[in-house]
Amino acid sequence: MKTLYRILIFILIPATAMLLAFTAGPPAGNTGSPLDGQDCSFCHTPLPAGHVQNWISSNIPTAGYTPGETYTVAVSALTIVAVKMGFQITSETQVAKAGTFIITDDTRTQLKNNFTVTHTAQGTTVTGLPNTWTMSWMAPESGTGPVTFYAAVNETNNDNSNVGDLIYVSSLTVQEFSIGIPETLDQQLGQIYPNPVNSYFNLVVPVHTKIKIVDQLGRVVMEQLANTASMKIDVSNLESGIYFVQIMHEDENALRRFVKR
Repeated sequence: MKTLYRILIFILIPATAMLLAFTAGPPAGNTGSPLDGQDCSFCHTPLPAGHVQNWISSNIPTAGYTPGETYTVAVSALTIVAVKMGFQITSETQVAKAGTFIITDDTRTQLKNNFTVTHTAQGTTVTGLPNTWTMSWMAPESGTGPVTFYAAVNETNNDNSNVGDLIYVSSLTVQEFSIGIPETLDQQLGQIYPNPVNSYFNLVVPVHTKIKIVDQLGRVVMEQLANTASMKIDVSNLESGIYFVQIMHEDENALRRFVKR
């Protein structure tokens, strides 16, 4: 009998320690994404995770993310009976993790690596309906293509067992912004300065170059033909935001980006 007690102690102590550790945030790799290969149900419940929609949101434009830009991402989970909740989110393409997460609320969220965010111990408290965790995400380099966010959420009754726990998984796919203009022109052609721009910017291009300014939705907001090599382009009437300059000269094309303050 004593031997049996010893065996049970060795089994229960690691299990209890694991539950306490996961309250403070599980290790990376449990979002239910294709690359992670598992979600939180492997530990918390024998039941498969339920699939839900619209639990991941962001301010990434419908036209897609701009490489290198930073956006806000949120996981918002609906619950009525959960005493505590936990989550984990990652971002990836079909072949690799993509983008970089940045913690903006270190009370409720923590970074497990550049590609995974999870809850803290304080972050398991349900704060509203929906219960929301927020963070920032820096978009990956140009040419990455579509990126999908995957999140797993654990709704628990906090009874120190996996009985009654419910796991949900959700996803959100965003595209890379592109207006379809290949950047084949020499990098010395069409440099914009100053950048960011207050009222105007300077642009040096060959004479007779066609110039278009396009917003993030791909709409042409200004069009001009270069009559001189050195141009001063007035953008004071444009709203603040990110714009792209299409530069077309003979058979060559280039794309430049500027920020309008």
